[in-house]
Amino acid sequence: MATLGTKIASALVALCAATVLGACGSESGTDDSAADPTSQPTSESPSTASTEPGALPECADVWVDGTDLPKDYTACTTDGVTVEPVKRTCGYGAKFLEQDGRFFAIKGNRITDAGDLETSEEYQQILAACQA
Repeated sequence: MATLGTKIASALVALCAATVLGACGSESGTDDSAADPTSQPTSESPSTASTEPGALPECADVWVDGTDLPKDYTACTTDGVTVEPVKRTCGYGAKFLEQDGRFFAIKGNRITDAGDLETSEEYQQILAACQA
């Protein structure tokens, strides 16, 4: 009989796998911005939009619900101020990153806008399972 911790860890692994697999489906070869009338065309990705080499991207350009957090992400800027994410270490070694009290993601995986991390039941369950 599996322990509760093992069941939670298994559920978290399944959730992470679903997130990764969900990201695979978005690479359809079509331009998603064409379907979104509010998006503005850009010629550069957020990580290269800065004119200074090594400059950090704007937080608003990185932390977008449904996009993938870059694997090499370390920090971003808001109004010229460097903002580092809150890091939460999981029992299996992965790190959840939190931004602005509302976004969360694991590097290289989909960003979720939970609205308010303190009151988001989904986030609290994932975090509890992660840290078990």
